[in-house]
Amino acid sequence: MSGNGWASEAPCAGDFRFTPEETTAEAPTEPLVALLAVCRDCPFRAQCIDLVLPSASLFDGVCGGRLWRDGQVLATCDDAQPAELRERGRRPITHGTEAGARAHNRRGERACSLCREAGRLAQQARRARKRATGT
Repeated sequence: MSGNGWASEAPCAGDFRFTPEETTAEAPTEPLVALLAVCRDCPFRAQCIDLVLPSASLFDGVCGGRLWRDGQVLATCDDAQPAELRERGRRPITHGTEAGARAHNRRGERACSLCREAGRLAQQARRARKRATGT
């Protein structure tokens, strides 16, 4: 099914228990883990991940056959495949590179320490080359 029309066909359609209001670290996860049974036979797990982008959006709740808190997987339904986790909405960042630092910047996020250091070293090298050529 193309587009997002599949969302109304998903077994969880209209069920607000999958995205709870209470998402603190102290909130119980058992009720949400029980919801993973609904995801077990869902044919739309990969599309769900693509739509929500749970790791990029720091999602809290159940998405794509996984229980997420702050964009991290806490539990997985039976039969979930690692390939379903690929968030096609964003390209992965190559950490520890100048390109990685630029990618963080384009996303409006603070660069990780590896990317900050790579960006700093690249800028330092550019300045040294500029001084060496006298321009």
